[in-house]
Formats: sequence, C-alpha cells, structure tokens
Amino acid sequence: MISKPIIEETINLKETRHLFTPVIIQYQKQQQIGTDDFEWVHLVYAMLEDKPIVFYIRFIMCITEIPKRSFSNYVSEVNKSSFTELLYLVTYYGFFKENEANLSLFKDNNRTGAIASYLESTNGKLLYHYQVEQLYSAITNATVEEAITFRKAINQKRPSTFEKAKTMLLPSGESLFDVLTKQRFRDFTLYPKIKEAMELYTYLNS
Repeated sequence: MISKPIIEETINLKETRHLFTPVIIQYQKQQQIGTDDFEWVHLVYAMLEDKPIVFYIRFIMCITEIPKRSFSNYVSEVNKSSFTELLYLVTYYGFFKENEANLSLFKDNNRTGAIASYLESTNGKLLYHYQVEQLYSAITNATVEEAITFRKAINQKRPSTFEKAKTMLLPSGESLFDVLTKQRFRDFTLYPKIKEAMELYTYLNS
C-alpha cells in the first residue's frame, strides 16, 4: 500500500465552486478545450499543506470513461523511485482497457533490436508523440519540423501518410507502417505528462 494519500475524483464541469475549479479552467485554456466540449473532468490529486497538486487530469464526456481500477492501485505496483515508470503511468492511465488483448498497463517490451530502444520506456508501446517522430527521423533524416508534420498526419489518420509509411523500411525489414499498426495504441499518440509526473515523483519521494 502507498503511504501517502492520493485522491481520485470526477467533477461535473458545471460545478463552479469546487476547490479545483481554477485549476480546471487553467487546463482548459492550456489545452484549448471549449466550455461545451466535455461534461466531466477526472482528477487524481493530493493535498500538500492545503494546496492541491495534480497528478492526472482528463476531460471526459461520460462517467463510463472513468478507469475501473484506481490510480492508487497502480501506484502501489510501480517503482516509485523510477521517474520513467511514473511518467508512463501518469500519461497512459485512463487510455487503456484491461479486457483488450496486450493492453495491460504494464507489459514487458518483447521487441529486440533498434526498435526496442525507442519503446523501452513505454514497455513496448508506441505511446508518445516523440517516439513516432524519432522513428521517422531515423529512417528519413528529416528535420524536427518534418517529423512533427508526419506525426500529426499519422494521428489524423491520413491515408496518404499511411501509404507513405508502408514504403519506409527499418533495418529489421519491417515498414514503419507495420510498427505503427502493431505497436501504436488507441490509434493516436500522446504528449508525455512530464509536469504531472514530476509532481507525483516529488510527492511520493519527499
């Protein structure tokens, strides 16, 4: 069991008097979320000297999107002194379903060779935006801007970009399309939640 309390709560966005209302509004502005885009926000946080600190925040449409297994439950399973594991948890929590094949939160990276190094920090999943960009750059020697453009097109599921990925071969003989379809989850990639993970790491290790 974890020794420090972590609170998990779902708040209706019409609620304007909640302790976290200012934090929620700030996140909405940062992520350019409209006032009518979502109905609820799911929060994982702790109180530190009467000040709330956020470890996870996700805007959702309905209660059924709330993870069935609590955040604290997973925290008890990770290496709390590993920032990489905490970052992975904070970023991926809420986006997986345990009843899906090979989509448990923690899964050994079974890949070998060059691809494995790109996916080591995410247990074999092509999860972060920058992982797609790194793979693309490794094959094409593209600039940062070109890699970002490619990654955005992949997340937008543009057919022409997927066709392009089929022609791009890795040293293993796989195409980039093969890696994208086999290792990418939820049909999109995510920005790693570094700020939230730093807050969690500091909270658990201080």
